[in-house]
Amino acid sequence: MKGKIKTMTNEEKHHKVFYGWYILAIGMVGAFMAAGTSQLFMSIMLKPLTQEFGWSRTAATGAITTGTIISGILSLPIGKLADKYGPRALTSLGALITAIAYIAFSKLVALWQFYLIFIISRAISTNTLTNIVPRTAVVNWFFRFRGRALGLLAMCPALGASVLTIIAQLIMKNHGWRVVFAIFAIGMIVFQAIPSALILRKRPEDFGLLPDGERKVAVSIISSTQVGAEEELNWTLRDAIRTSAIWLLSAATVVALAINSGIGFHMAAYFTDVGIDSTIAVGAISVYALTGAISNLIWGFMTERLPERLMAAAVMIISAGAILFLHFVTTAVDAYAFAVIFGLSSRGEGVLVNIILAQYYGRSSFGTINGFVFPFSMIGLGFGPLISAFSFDLTGSYNTGFNIFIVASLIAATLLWIAKKPARAPLSNKLS
Repeated sequence: MKGKIKTMTNEEKHHKVFYGWYILAIGMVGAFMAAGTSQLFMSIMLKPLTQEFGWSRTAATGAITTGTIISGILSLPIGKLADKYGPRALTSLGALITAIAYIAFSKLVALWQFYLIFIISRAISTNTLTNIVPRTAVVNWFFRFRGRALGLLAMCPALGASVLTIIAQLIMKNHGWRVVFAIFAIGMIVFQAIPSALILRKRPEDFGLLPDGERKVAVSIISSTQVGAEEELNWTLRDAIRTSAIWLLSAATVVALAINSGIGFHMAAYFTDVGIDSTIAVGAISVYALTGAISNLIWGFMTERLPERLMAAAVMIISAGAILFLHFVTTAVDAYAFAVIFGLSSRGEGVLVNIILAQYYGRSSFGTINGFVFPFSMIGLGFGPLISAFSFDLTGSYNTGFNIFIVASLIAATLLWIAKKPARAPLSNKLS
């Protein structure tokens, strides 16, 4: 057994900076760079692509939906691989595939190519760079600081979308949208694929440490006072799916992500449709992404002080109010105000649900459990834009879709509120 356990050098063990922060940093960079395949980033490409190639908004949005749903289908097997092998190989390979996809985007000429490239890039980058693999790594390396670590990680996709939309807009004005993806490909290889292969590791226990940097006194003995009750309550997926909480959280996630994507993906198009300048519309998207990034950090830190379930329900209620306000947006000030409010609320739901999952079910099978819940997220994320697109194509307005999302926000808040922590210990722990 000893021969199979990797060891760190004395310098690594006694380094002042806990190695988990390096793991988190690599995850943050990857989530930032992968934002080029996100729905939010692709929303600014919607009009350039449909105008250049003559596609309808529904046809283009269909690729977004399909890629998002397939990424959800792949999440469970990738989650199991993350639990078994750790993040190094999965993240490095995911970064390389995403870089190749960026290059393919720069050569795009047909709708079927857009579907193929986006489906592959979305499915791979979402699981290996943005969600399942980096989340599993963070949950493995942190316990007391898990809320802030997951908050920092969850901040990066939205932050990446915010920054990358601005960069892309500047590049497109001078060189066109194809150059955007060529540059992103280079960045993905240099800043993610190579560092991931060199730095990422699986668990702190492999190096004689415990989560948060605590020293592991004995390999075979871990006291509950060292890492808390979480070490005593590590659920398997089989145990978790017998609890009502995981199903309520999954249902709430479907609804919440449909709202988030249904509004976010069409936000720029909606703003220009009501007469707001395209530069302002893109700026509002950037502000929305930036405030969404900040919200993940805020909610992550707050979970160390306040109940996660209460905050998760509260953000959905605030989202309902923000969408109601969206009906009355007509000016640049209105657009930016909505972007801030909706970003701070709707973007916080995701990190809160992941923190709830980690706190409810522990870390030994977090990748697998998160991989089980994640497809529900992708169903919502995929169909949300279609709801808005159908509303626009059928009625010439997004208003009907927005009204649906107001009601849905209140439903999600209710589901999150009643998703209480399982009262009994997992069966696998009882048998061990």
